[in-house]
Amino acid sequence: MLPVLFASCSDDNEEPDEYENWEVRNDAYFNHIRQLAQDSIRQAKNAYGDRWRDYSNWMAFLSYSLDSTIVNESTDSIYVQVLKRGSGPGCPLSSDSCRIFYRGRLIPSESYPEGYVFAHSGQSSKFEEIFNANTSVPTIMRPSTAVKGFGTAMQNMHVGDRWRVYIPAELAYGSTSTSAIPAHSTLIFELELLAYYRKGTGVPSWN
Repeated sequence: MLPVLFASCSDDNEEPDEYENWEVRNDAYFNHIRQLAQDSIRQAKNAYGDRWRDYSNWMAFLSYSLDSTIVNESTDSIYVQVLKRGSGPGCPLSSDSCRIFYRGRLIPSESYPEGYVFAHSGQSSKFEEIFNANTSVPTIMRPSTAVKGFGTAMQNMHVGDRWRVYIPAELAYGSTSTSAIPAHSTLIFELELLAYYRKGTGVPSWN
């Protein structure tokens, strides 16, 4: 059962709402991550030119749903921290079936210093168990069925890549809330691509 995400308020309970000013806090958090990523990318480009991707642990990707000629705005891209580099050839298409390990979190809050885990593959929400092929079962997902930011990440990954993906609310659920995710939430995903299968190709069983 999911924990209650919003504290109740009453005259007898003056404790602050854990999610007070949630939109403002999420915007500030994402802008901080965006600045960290852009600074790292700029430094790598200045030092290594066209080979900068080999030396930067950060990358940025424009949402697949947007025209690449548009002016870059603060919420039209995802920012990726590379945790492990894969070597698989090619990247998934939007209609492909992707076999992935993943964990999704909200930004840090008082009760959840690392961010509330709202979804994950496998049986455990612990990072080391989610990404252990001996103890966890991956999920099959198509980029086209995921929120735009998550789908964008999958379509830029190579097999073996493990990323921490920061998605602005505008490329996630925006002003809509779900049972586990408040409106205006920046989403943080740890995501590993294990394999992908072209549309019309059978997906083999796991192990």
